[in-house]
Amino acid sequence: MASKIQEDLTGKVAIVTGATGGIGKEIARGLARLGATVVIGARDTAKGETVAKEIRGDAKRPEAVTTMKLDVSSMASVRAFVADFGKKHEALHILVNNAGAWFTDRRETSEGHELTFATNVLGPYLLTKLLADKLRAAKGARVVNVVSELAANYDATDLEFKRRAFDGFKVYGQSKQALRMVTWAQAAQLQKDGITVNGAAPGFVKTDFNQNAKGFMAAMIGFFSNFMAVSPAEGADTPLWAAASREVEGQTAKYFDKRTEKDGKFRDAAALAELDKLCEAMAREKSKTAASANP
Repeated sequence: MASKIQEDLTGKVAIVTGATGGIGKEIARGLARLGATVVIGARDTAKGETVAKEIRGDAKRPEAVTTMKLDVSSMASVRAFVADFGKKHEALHILVNNAGAWFTDRRETSEGHELTFATNVLGPYLLTKLLADKLRAAKGARVVNVVSELAANYDATDLEFKRRAFDGFKVYGQSKQALRMVTWAQAAQLQKDGITVNGAAPGFVKTDFNQNAKGFMAAMIGFFSNFMAVSPAEGADTPLWAAASREVEGQTAKYFDKRTEKDGKFRDAAALAELDKLCEAMAREKSKTAASANP
């Protein structure tokens, strides 16, 4: 069993996305236990507040656990969240991009992008980019992207599976490879500012993550989760460690699994630069779409 994290995070501000259940809730709980000011990013603020009340019962500083509206699949929501956060906090010490999803059928956001890629890649990309000034102000801030052992099927010419036949498993695998690549690219961009960006894998965790899936693959995942999956608290351990432990201080562009550095893969410089430009264009494109739809 991994040793208990003993750090004192009093005075540090943390954001955890996708924290209304599963791994994210346990990461938020862990940070609150260590004394951090924890902001729970939630699509459903009522559900977020219910979780915040639960976490406050375990928190070192219960009054420092709050909820703010955030749908990472919506670039308009990401921008609104960052603006609101900026009014309330001068600095951000820890950002955990945990929110994720996968679907067995192709869905698009209101801004016109495939929902898995928007949730798992574009949202974390834009949120980190827009919060860069707050991260710089924290001096030694950390970004942790919750990645996956499953990473494959990457095609920069078809990031949203418009050309290829939609397969939820492959779409999810591509998004998780792309999230690793975004991690390495942003780590290089932010390193000069003393900001570290790492990927942390939670392993196979038993959560409600599979709720949007249907069919044979969903049934198989549900079956194996009863026998092989770890608890959300166990899955949260490595991301929490990467976010809070002094053992990780100063380390960046790493891939951690079970608190151990593993081969992160997918680090070709040209491919990273290409994806960074694609994400920038897609996020900008969607924000313009949202603006025209809401004059």
